Amino acid sequence: MSAINGVQIYINQSPDSILDFDQKKRHYNIEVPRDCFGLRIHVDYDPAYYIRITTDRDAGRYLCEDLDPEMGDYIAGTEVPYYEYYDGYLLRLDKRRSCLRDDLHVKITISAGSYELGNESYEIDLVRKADAKTQSLFKMDSYQDEEFNVRLPYALYVPSDYDPKKKYPIVIGLHGTGEMIEPIEAMWEKMEMGTAWARDSEEGHNQCIVLIPQCIKHYDDEDNWVSLVQFINKHSNSPFWPLPQLKAVWNLLNKIRAEYSIDEKRMYLTGMSSGGFGIYVLAMDHPHTFAGLVPISAAANPDRVEELKGIPMWIFHSDDDPLIVPEWSINPLLGVFDRAGLDYKFTRYPKGQIFWQSGHFAWEVCYHNKEMRDWLFAQHLD
Repeated sequence: MSAINGVQIYINQSPDSILDFDQKKRHYNIEVPRDCFGLRIHVDYDPAYYIRITTDRDAGRYLCEDLDPEMGDYIAGTEVPYYEYYDGYLLRLDKRRSCLRDDLHVKITISAGSYELGNESYEIDLVRKADAKTQSLFKMDSYQDEEFNVRLPYALYVPSDYDPKKKYPIVIGLHGTGEMIEPIEAMWEKMEMGTAWARDSEEGHNQCIVLIPQCIKHYDDEDNWVSLVQFINKHSNSPFWPLPQLKAVWNLLNKIRAEYSIDEKRMYLTGMSSGGFGIYVLAMDHPHTFAGLVPISAAANPDRVEELKGIPMWIFHSDDDPLIVPEWSINPLLGVFDRAGLDYKFTRYPKGQIFWQSGHFAWEVCYHNKEMRDWLFAQHLD
């Protein structure tokens, strides 16, 4: 009789295990996508055994090559912890910069032990390939906005076969609050917000230009794209007011429009968390400008939804988002959208399906969605 009857390994939101388990096979090789930072491991086993899952390396966060025990949830030890809420073991994969620029190799050992019945173990060699080629296509620059007296670092992707005689769609991506304290390179090195579009473009599919500005602190710790942090700290009566950094994005976009051959009928916005709040505001402030929106884990000002009429949107949110809680954000907002007759699609991830790092991180799945990317590029202004 075997101690372990089955092992399933899941990537965020995937309904299928990436491991085809066979009790007779003790060693496996699997490859995960380049934007995969966590796995849920479910083990079916004889309760007479004790299960232990270990790896041959720790997991660290971006830029931190040396591990610090005070870094909390960004670190996992070599023993993989079990979470009852997710009914599985959550394996954190390394987000350190060196492990995003080079292929990551992790050895996972699943052990079953019993004093009376003995021991049984399985080994999995996991590979996450890097995408340095696509990352290298993004060029960093900085924009000093004279009107609002703020500086915006930004990354720009232009197709390697760019032809100024052609018109190119442009995707503008706004990051969340957590990325404000990281280098601009983090925007495409550790997430697909930029590289997903650029990779398609380089393959000749949905060719485009990608602009990723970064919101950095200028005035105080409550700086952001919008007044969300001020609202959380009870220093504002609304989370939706645009701050100078967001207003400067519009000026930066106009600079790029003047320098490159942009298809004015196919300018798209996407944003996650506070960046999602920001793209709603940009679209409201500049009607008849953007052809499509992809907001993730965000909310919009219900008093201004009429200004979104005519803009197709595909909205993504997790049912157990612990930060932008659906009960006060997306749930009532969709009702307002319906009454206003807005054009939108909505993907709601069920509870427990976005497990890395939490339900708030729906972009870990969204940008991997080819259907969404193709849908966005099918939108255009009349």
